[in-house]
Amino acid sequence: MLDRYVKPASDIAAFLICYSPYDILLLFSRKLIIAGECVMELKKALFERRSVRQFEEKEVEKELLQELLIAGMWSPTAGNIQPWMFFCVTERARIHRMRVVSPGMLGNPQALICVCSDQNRAFEKAGQGGKILALMDCAMAAQNIMLRAHDLGLATCVIRSFNQTAVRELLEAPAHVLPELLITIGYADKKPPTPPRNTDLIHWEYYREDDNG
Repeated sequence: MLDRYVKPASDIAAFLICYSPYDILLLFSRKLIIAGECVMELKKALFERRSVRQFEEKEVEKELLQELLIAGMWSPTAGNIQPWMFFCVTERARIHRMRVVSPGMLGNPQALICVCSDQNRAFEKAGQGGKILALMDCAMAAQNIMLRAHDLGLATCVIRSFNQTAVRELLEAPAHVLPELLITIGYADKKPPTPPRNTDLIHWEYYREDDNG
């Protein structure tokens, strides 16, 4: 069935074994096959991704974490500043210490990525406006990371409620590196239900009280 298209197909033989002729035809017709690898449809990833706080006691492979980091680096960035730094943490003791200073971190994540901004680089490239631009770039990088994680069968939750100074010290990062967001990562133990979205917040052309999109 179509839910199988999230599985990798690294070579032709494996691909033909994993997918029926009908699935292959349908996947090609929907442009879901790129260079021999099956990828999740963007709309599917956007609508199905959830913030997950309960994870299985299962290690996340380093190769998958590397994929997340690459996805973050390919996010949009103002003026190509690339003001971010990515710290990937898998040591259980370090994750535990971060939980102590992060009220927003729940559950038992098997890994986490701290998306940081390089304040020196941001100021050098954009002056006083660099701080907010760096935060925006980090937020977009975090979204890339979470969508790629969902594509790979991983679950995530983004966190802003933490002590930035304490997290920076735990990362042993210099003073100009500012932790902006934490992303907890693992295999979902329980996926929360999809919350409704308020379409009344959409306006066309200009603000209207009764404009529902």
